Amino acid sequence: MVPNIATENIVFDQPCIARQQWQHRICKAVRTLIPGRWSNDLEFEYRYRRNIAEYGESDADIHISTFSKSGTTWTQLILYQLTTDGDMDFDHLFDVSPWLWYAAQRQVKPAQTPQPRLLKSHDDYRRFKTGRRGRFVFVVRDGPDVCLSLFHHRRNFKRYAGSFEAHFEDFLYGTEYNWFDHLRPWLRNEYGLNMLVIRFEDLKNSFSDTVRTLASFCEVELDEQRLLKIRERCSFTAMKEHESRLGPRNAHFEGVKDAPYEVKHPDQFIRRGEVGEGRACLTTAQLRAYRERFDRTLGDIETMASYR
Repeated sequence: MVPNIATENIVFDQPCIARQQWQHRICKAVRTLIPGRWSNDLEFEYRYRRNIAEYGESDADIHISTFSKSGTTWTQLILYQLTTDGDMDFDHLFDVSPWLWYAAQRQVKPAQTPQPRLLKSHDDYRRFKTGRRGRFVFVVRDGPDVCLSLFHHRRNFKRYAGSFEAHFEDFLYGTEYNWFDHLRPWLRNEYGLNMLVIRFEDLKNSFSDTVRTLASFCEVELDEQRLLKIRERCSFTAMKEHESRLGPRNAHFEGVKDAPYEVKHPDQFIRRGEVGEGRACLTTAQLRAYRERFDRTLGDIETMASYR
């Protein structure tokens, strides 16, 4: 935890904090009295809500929000370079760009960092129904590439032993790993969050222009020398070099029952980051199913047309 962090610009809703603390205590009691999956999930949900309330919010906050395996870590590192001196001397990325959900899973307090705070999230859009201060950077990536990358992630980090075919069905029609239903409300943004949508492919093909767009959105000054440093520190080679600081660790969950992660191959968190690899691995029938699902859920969103 970073010491002596100024909090004068952070808003704490004390009635909300008290309510979430009370509800979490009740859920902990329920889990003790009636153990089971549903009570564990309920207790975690209110533990997470308590974390969010106690962390407060600020107009300076920058939320990096994505569907998993869409370029989240890459964007976190870019924004870390943009908003700080960019030194890579941290023990883990979550020490400088916290993920409140992960902290709740670990049953620890999320790191307090200088402002602007860079907050990772894979949350459902509905969690922000009452609004949230700060800026939101929402990263999108071609669906089949996400699907393939997520399959490897589940096998290497999430205890998944199923086939790609079963995973593909989860991706199309499931609940936890459904890309389509996750993206639609974010892209429609009916709650009016202050949001910038960027594309993974633009980071790959037009890195400098995309970083300039990020800097402008976040009101950060950016000169060419700094841009060059960001390109070097956020390259695939540099990220592989620092991979042990970026992904889940088994050590994070020592003593935590029912941990969400079991890391088998820590050197595969940053896998390939290729564009088009996912479509190449789909069968004709799978690509047809993907496009049918796309047309039903995302077909009316003009900015997503190239992902069909």
